[in-house]
Amino acid sequence: MRLLPETVIIEDEPESLNLLAKLISDTGLVKVAGMTTDPSAAEDLICSMNPDLVFLDIRMPGKDGFQIIDDLRKRTEILPYFVFTTAFNEFALKAFEYAAFDYLLKPIEPDRLVGTIRRFMERSVTGEKQKNELLIESFRKLLFRNASGIVVIDPAEVIHVKADGNYSVFILTDEKIETVTSLLHKVESQLPQEKFFRVSRSAIINLDYLKRINTRQQHCLLRKDGKEYRIEISRDRIKELIELMRLR
Repeated sequence: MRLLPETVIIEDEPESLNLLAKLISDTGLVKVAGMTTDPSAAEDLICSMNPDLVFLDIRMPGKDGFQIIDDLRKRTEILPYFVFTTAFNEFALKAFEYAAFDYLLKPIEPDRLVGTIRRFMERSVTGEKQKNELLIESFRKLLFRNASGIVVIDPAEVIHVKADGNYSVFILTDEKIETVTSLLHKVESQLPQEKFFRVSRSAIINLDYLKRINTRQQHCLLRKDGKEYRIEISRDRIKELIELMRLR
């Protein structure tokens, strides 16, 4: 049994690596179980050490932090919590898309680091199984920019999405609407393919709410909590949608 949670540090600059290791050790809250300056060795190190927490630099030569997580997902379903460390704040949105537990800007302030570790310990106290479920649930959430900042959208709450020039409009359950600054094809690439279908150049529907396909008038009917939504469908997409629903 571990006396302290264990962490691994991935940082390509030796000076930064040693400084972060000292800052973490000085907290007395977690144990530095392993570290490396070689991004290509990160996956093997993480898999062999099975840490509770990983401090992961983003911008590194050869393989960045996001690629490391992508490769880890292919190897194992049990993932640790990730805290991204970087000198660049431009990666914040993508970090949250990757379900980062936190995002620390360099130079890392000791008090900020302690706060991150304490929050990690509070969340992980319920055990490994729940930790993994929380991460998987986080991966399902989508993040987009809107006029006021960043909006988090749960795909299960999306009834349909429609194009509006350079924007996309999400029609959500509870009659909520969110407009994001992203083209429809970008939105499509982030939605789960098994649940969503592009019915035309200007609309995507959630198949869970599809109730009827009108082949003559070329529209489909969605229904949620007694409210109906009529969405036009392109003629060349009708046959594909019907076949898809048969397979479901």
